[in-house]
Amino acid sequence: MSTNQFRALAHASLIVAALGIGACTRSASSASTPTGGAVASASPLTGQQATMEAVRSALLTQTAQAVQGGAGNTSTPTSGAGIVTATPVVGTPATVVVTPAGPTKTPFPIPPLVVPSSYTLHEGEFPYCLGRRFNRNPDDILAVNGLTNSSITVPGQTLTIPSTGTFPGPRALLSHPTTYNVAGGDTIYSVACYYGDVDPMAIAAVNGLSSPYTLTAGSTIQIP
Repeated sequence: MSTNQFRALAHASLIVAALGIGACTRSASSASTPTGGAVASASPLTGQQATMEAVRSALLTQTAQAVQGGAGNTSTPTSGAGIVTATPVVGTPATVVVTPAGPTKTPFPIPPLVVPSSYTLHEGEFPYCLGRRFNRNPDDILAVNGLTNSSITVPGQTLTIPSTGTFPGPRALLSHPTTYNVAGGDTIYSVACYYGDVDPMAIAAVNGLSSPYTLTAGSTIQIP
């Protein structure tokens, strides 16, 4: 073997040894556990793989920065791994304010109950009904009108209402305020008598009814 051949062989051996040492160094560096939750490579990276990994890391970083500029996100690269985790900035969600409905307003003011000196009966009304409504003794109503318990009264009949006296016992037949489902033949006057101490004009007021105060069967009305 000539001197030149020996020198060439020695140089080749040195180059091979250097490449081997570099590969081992890169393998040990690539095998280190990345921080920040990145997944470590399962096998050592060759020199070509390490170069490709560096290029991929740079591309991921540029992509994350572009997302940050266009979508309002904050990008935080992990330490030493070249993997970028994009953390969206969560804004304050829109708040839907639901205003609870207030108390039902009456279309018209409820008129105060006025005890008249005389009253004309409507369909569904009778002396005992008037006694509860006006807080008068029904016997006094019958007496001043020349009537008895067996007397029959009819709609359109006018009765005198005493100026004194009180109803003997609770005036209300049913509790209220409430709602009432209208049946066929009901009138504001008969419904008022059904509850006892309710003024039919108050029923008309809270339900926005005007004369002749017609009720529709199957509807629901408010009872004050």
